[in-house]
Parts: sequence; C-alpha cells; structure tokens
Amino acid sequence: MSNPWILLSTPCVFGLAVLVFKRYEVRRVVVVLGALLQAGLAVAFIAGTAGAAGAAGAAGGLPYQTGPGPRGLDTAILAAELEMAAFIAIIAIRGRKLLPLCLALIQGGLAIYGEGWTGGLEAANLFIADQLSLLMVALVGLVGGLILFYSSGYMQTYTEEHPEVKDRRRGFASVMFLFLGAMYGLVLANDLRFMLVFWEVTTLASFYLIGYAQNPESRQSAYRALNMNLGGGIAFAVGIILLAARAGTVELDRLQALGKAGGAMAALVVAPAAFLAIAGIVKSAQLPFTSWLLGAMVAPTPVSALLHSSTMVKAGVFLLIKLAPVLSGTAAGYLVAFVGAITFLGAAFAAVSQRNAKRILALSTVSNLGLIVTCAGIGTYQLVWVAFFLILFHALAKALLFLGTGTASVGTGSLDVELMSGLVTTMPRVAILLVVGISAMFIAPFGMLVSKWAAMEAFINLNSIVSPLMIVFLAYGSAVTVFFWTKWLGLLLRVPDPNAPRGLLEAKASRQELLAELCLAIFAIAACVTFPLVSARAVEPWLLGTYGKTFGLDRNNAIVTVLMVVMTVVVPGFLLLISKKPAVFSKGYASGHVLSPAMSYPGAAGLERQIDLRNYYLGNIFKESLVLGTGSGLCLLLLISMIGTVLL
Repeated sequence: MSNPWILLSTPCVFGLAVLVFKRYEVRRVVVVLGALLQAGLAVAFIAGTAGAAGAAGAAGGLPYQTGPGPRGLDTAILAAELEMAAFIAIIAIRGRKLLPLCLALIQGGLAIYGEGWTGGLEAANLFIADQLSLLMVALVGLVGGLILFYSSGYMQTYTEEHPEVKDRRRGFASVMFLFLGAMYGLVLANDLRFMLVFWEVTTLASFYLIGYAQNPESRQSAYRALNMNLGGGIAFAVGIILLAARAGTVELDRLQALGKAGGAMAALVVAPAAFLAIAGIVKSAQLPFTSWLLGAMVAPTPVSALLHSSTMVKAGVFLLIKLAPVLSGTAAGYLVAFVGAITFLGAAFAAVSQRNAKRILALSTVSNLGLIVTCAGIGTYQLVWVAFFLILFHALAKALLFLGTGTASVGTGSLDVELMSGLVTTMPRVAILLVVGISAMFIAPFGMLVSKWAAMEAFINLNSIVSPLMIVFLAYGSAVTVFFWTKWLGLLLRVPDPNAPRGLLEAKASRQELLAELCLAIFAIAACVTFPLVSARAVEPWLLGTYGKTFGLDRNNAIVTVLMVVMTVVVPGFLLLISKKPAVFSKGYASGHVLSPAMSYPGAAGLERQIDLRNYYLGNIFKESLVLGTGSGLCLLLLISMIGTVLL
C-alpha cells in the first residue's frame, strides 16, 4: 500500500465513526480498532512505498514521488485556509479574545494575498516520501496508535475521577484521530501550501485537546497554545509567499535543491527558509515559545503524550531538518542553532527544580528538542544523523514516560515525584516500565546518550568558531539532566517499607494502559538494539542523497553498544529469575531507636519525631521563571536578528 491518501484519510474516517456511536462500549471498540488499523496501514505504507520506489528505479528505493495533485487543489487549499481562519475568528469572538481574532484575520489576509503569488504554481509532486518522512510515519502510526489504545482505558478512569469535568470523550477520541491524520499529511506533503493546511489542523486540534477540561486554567493554556501556533502559522505563510516570489516554486524538495546548489539563488531562498524555520521553532516549543507546551500539561495524559512524543512538537523539528541543507553555513542557520542551544540548556536547568512529574517531562522534552534544533540549524551531515536518532529515541522514551506517569498518578493520586517513592513495591509493573523510559533518556548505552556522544563528535569536527560554544552547551545541558533523572529513578526504586503489599495501587491501571506501555518499552529497547540497521538502511541513504556524504558509528563501536544494551536489559532480568533468596532490608536508627516503617522514632521528652527524606531541588539556584525568562529574552533577540539578517 503506497497511497498516501488512504493513510491520511483512514484516521479521519474513524474519527467520524467515533462521533456516530453514543455508547461508550461501542466507541471503545472503534477506538481500539482504529488505533490498530492505522498503525498497520503505517507499516504497510512504509513497506509499500519502499517497494514501489525500488520498482521505479529510484536510487536506494527512495524518495517515492506521487506526481502532481488533482486539478483545483490550489483553490481547495485556499478555501480550507479561509475556513480555518473563519473558524478561529468565531472561537475568538465567543471566547472574547482579541489576539486570536487578529491573528485569524492576518492569516486569512495572507491566504488571499498569497493566492496572487502562488495561485498559478503547481507542485510537480504533491507528496514525497523519503526516509525522514517514513520515520515520522512510523512514529505517528505506532506511537500515536499506542497512545490512542492507551486512552481507551485511561479516559474511563479519568472521567470517573473527575466528575467536575463534562464527559466529552466522543469529541476527544475524534480529534485525536484527526490529529494523526493531519500529521500523516504534514510529514508527506511536498507542496508547502498543502503542508500548511495540515499544520494549522494540528493547531486547532491541540486547542481542543488542551482545553478538554474547560476550566479556567485549561482554557487559558489552550488559548496560549492557539495564539503562539497561529503566529508560527503566519510565519509559515510568509515563508511560502517569499519562496514563490523569489524562486517561483512552492515545493519543499525544490527549496532544498536550490539551497544545496549554492550561488545567488541559494542566497535568495535563505529568507523563505528562515521564516519557515521560525514556524518550526514555535511548533517545537523553543524559547521564547516554550510556555504553550508547558501549559499543555493541564490536559489529560494521552494529550500530553501525543503532543510531546511523536506528533505536535516533532512536526516542528521535522520541518527544521528538512530545511537543514538550506540553512547550513548561513547566518540564519547559526542563529537558529543558538536558539536551540539556549533552549536545550535553559530547559534542562529549569527541570532540576521541579517535583511535578509531567512538568519535568515537559521541560525535558523542550530541552531535547532544543538539541535537535541546534543540529538542524548548523545542518552538517553528521549533526543531521544525530537529529534523526534523537527524534526516534526521544519519541519512544517520552511516550512511555508520559503514559507511565499518567498511570502512576492515578494510583498514587498525585504527580509529585516524591510521592512516587517506593513505586517498585506498590505499582511494580508501572515502576519497571518507568525505569526503562528513564534509563533510555540518559543511561549508557541507550540511544539518547549514544546520540549525544555522536553530537559531541560532530561539534568537535565543525572547525568553526561556534564549535567550542556548542560543546559547552552540550556538556552542561547533558550533565544537568543526570541530576533530575537520577532523583526520580532513585525514588521509584526505593523500598521504604519491605512489608508493603506488592501491587497495592496497581489495580486502578487498565490492561490497555499496561499493554500500551509495555509495547513502548519494547520498542524503546528494540530501537537501541537495531539502530545500526536503521542507520545503514534509512539514515545514511538519506544523508547520501541529500549531502552526497554519509555518517555512521564505527562498526566496532556499534557492536559494543548493542551488546551493552542487551546485557543491560537481559542480565537484571536473569538475576531476578534465578534469585530465590528473600530480599534483606537493613533497619534504620535515630537517637538510639529503631525507625518505624513510617520513618518515625521516639525523641526527647517522649515526643514522636518524624524523619522526612527528600531530594534536593535547588529552587533558589535553578528558578524556572528566572532561567526561562532570561533564555526567552536571549532567544527573542536572536530571532529578531535573524529576520533582520535575511530581509536586509
């Protein structure tokens, strides 16, 4: 199956089907079937596309090109843009919000104005599927499908535990499906006008999902996300108009080709690429636009996982990697890279002071995306190799962590990581899955650490004045992540009371939740084990076709890394199986008394004293408002400088 229309329309069909059925039991079956079917179609599309491209004689089997779109597509695109602008205007008027109304009017005006520049242009290929696009298709289909599958059980528990929130699960599931369909269109579209339509659909879908609870906090967060992403959409539209005016094209592959060709034409397309890059920076929640993604944490857990792992924010870095050959070596590219580097460092520092699990995950997401943006901005073939794998490993690990955190928070009744202490006894299966996710984020030899090691090597090989600065950013940003991940990991594995019943809190977790999390854990480990194969079959051919050069880990290093991953996973499990001796716990003492299971002891004057063991959070040093505020100011100056640089 190599028809992209089938792939992107299938989730939308299931989204409509969900709206038809009022009974929860029937809808649940539809959601599960839809999640599995669209995931299967994603796999079939990848296989079918590679086969079709190979049969057509394309080098390396890819990219797969579909040819031009149907007649009248440009008119349909204009109509869709105006309809979305009108819809946003209605939302703004009903909510009495002036800013989104103004942004919607600007968006509609640009659509009409841009029609004069782009109306006569036709893309030679409406869709193009290359290795990067297919990686995103795999992540959207498999990770997005598992998140949908997870939500079929989680949202029932959420509704029961939040009686104050109106039951809107039909709309919730429908919009989730719509989101996935839009993401398929976004990552496969070659006509930038068509891509913009899907880009804005994800903006509207996220507005609904973030505001699901319809309380003041969720509405405020939803409008913040809408405003910022509308601003990014406006930058996207400006980029398309500039590209059409300067180069007479609206095609992404043509933009890449002009950028790689060099000369006067390459200089002309830097400005359109810079405005498209701004749209990518906003979508990937880089400073100073981070607040929209942090605010999205008020949404139910499946929304957080969907926005942070394989879809919304990955759309931004996907576009930036596509633009990397155009931005490489330019002043605009270096400015984009510094925005990413500051975000990488600042968000990591801010995460140190957090106790809320979802906020730690959100800041960590922003930080890791910052490193991907840095790689794309500098745009060398080595750093783009790193960006590929950062996207892959981050998507799998973060989806697992968000879903596992949602399950843990239902069991413990809190998102405070301190209250997850001893989760290995009270929710052992969930705790083990969280340990896998956390390990995949920062422990050797899992993929994120391997990718950062490769990034360090690539920065050293830059032979540029920015090389030492990037090494400093990478070293400090990576080092501080150890601090907040280790705290959380230690709490999960701590056993404060050896007599506590195992699985005491795990009864609330549905089978769908645990199965989805288990699959993601398996995928995360499998990605680490098979990454040399992924590099050889997908990433290196893309680099060769795009840059004429390729990069990969040394064969011996790759083998050693894979063996270490296998040992890291297999040996602890083997020891657990063969161990027959009961665990031995040492008792604590204070003031000459044995500590009780509740960590208390009789003190002076017969008073019962309580010992409280907690981690350091260093809120006075890594104050979030100060760190992110300073970073936002610096990044805003960089973006203003970039606009001035490309337009003057």
